[in-house]
Amino acid sequence: MRSARWTWWPPTWPPWSRAHLGELAALEPAWAAHAAGDTLLHSDIRADNLLRTAGGVAVVDWPHACRGAAFAELVLFAPSVAMQGGPGLAELLGMSRAGQRAGRPGVGAILCALAGYFTYQALQPPPPGLPTVRAFQAAQGDIARRWLAGYL
Repeated sequence: MRSARWTWWPPTWPPWSRAHLGELAALEPAWAAHAAGDTLLHSDIRADNLLRTAGGVAVVDWPHACRGAAFAELVLFAPSVAMQGGPGLAELLGMSRAGQRAGRPGVGAILCALAGYFTYQALQPPPPGLPTVRAFQAAQGDIARRWLAGYL
């Protein structure tokens, strides 16, 4: 039986997402359980939330701070890193102990939720004063969906 929330599907959604709706709907609900943990997470790290200082790098703008699994921060950060010419998700996960210990089901579920978030947000009207945010979200959604295809 289809959930009521999936009965409406905008034609502007990416064809890949529409073609894999059943698999995505089955995978996505597990993200919260996999993301649970006690590590302080920023949850919105990207280039414009990092400041170079004389002493190193400072992470700023923490309105989405929460506790969670340490590897979740890497998954959330990965599309932005890739957009800046950095490594992909697998390589980024391999650069930390938390990422190396992350299980495939957990990474896949969090990546599914993230891809869904960016895909949905990219289709919304831009908020006042932020005309380019939807294109930025669309680009991150494209990257996340490409990686997600490897987890299905």
